[in-house]
Amino acid sequence: MKTNSHKIALVTGGNSGIGYATAKYLLERGYQVYICGRDSVRVNQAADSLQATALIADLANMDDTSQLAEPFVESGLDLLVNNAAIASFAPLEHITQSGFMEFVYTNLGSPLFLIQALLPALEKKQGSISFISSAVTRNGLPNASLYAATKGGIDAITRSLAIELAPRNIRVNAVSPGAIDTPIINKLGLSEEVIGQVKAQMEATIPMHRYGRPEEVAQVIVAQAEASYVTGSIWSVDGGIDAM
Repeated sequence: MKTNSHKIALVTGGNSGIGYATAKYLLERGYQVYICGRDSVRVNQAADSLQATALIADLANMDDTSQLAEPFVESGLDLLVNNAAIASFAPLEHITQSGFMEFVYTNLGSPLFLIQALLPALEKKQGSISFISSAVTRNGLPNASLYAATKGGIDAITRSLAIELAPRNIRVNAVSPGAIDTPIINKLGLSEEVIGQVKAQMEATIPMHRYGRPEEVAQVIVAQAEASYVTGSIWSVDGGIDAM
């Protein structure tokens, strides 16, 4: 399907998981797609595989964030997918001040400053911003308090920026995935056997009795971005967990 050849999208963290699937789906729909990340090897490999354009940037670095706006000065930007985030889990006793600051800046500060840098480009194309939230903001998960807090912040930012940027014809939305089959579960520090048990236990609690696939989240991100009367919305993609 080639319907949006004139449209340009930037996907942060586009080298794996939901970001990669979103970049792939956008390309299938005819977008010109840029993906960014800080690992040049992984980002370039993903870009080559997708036939997208690679941008190497560490979003924790303000200079890198500012430079990410440069490719879109003339062309403008139709869609920014703020996907890059830290996802690690630890009990309360193991949370440190430095870890807290890294989490908050990476998951909340970086996307905010990236939007700030890209505002002229987004305004030029009356663009759309998509955040990736999480079902964990509404469904508690042990050892995830810091991660959940930053994703809850994303929900709040989404609603506030939607109101603030509406007069500039920029829409802001978020998707809230539940259990999606991505490498994130491997960051729990568990053995393969235990991971299998955790997956089985989680699947038993999901009304659809399975994990979601990254491409299923990507389809919702793009549908939301292309729905021109939608802003300030957070759409659940969780197999029915939020309905329980």
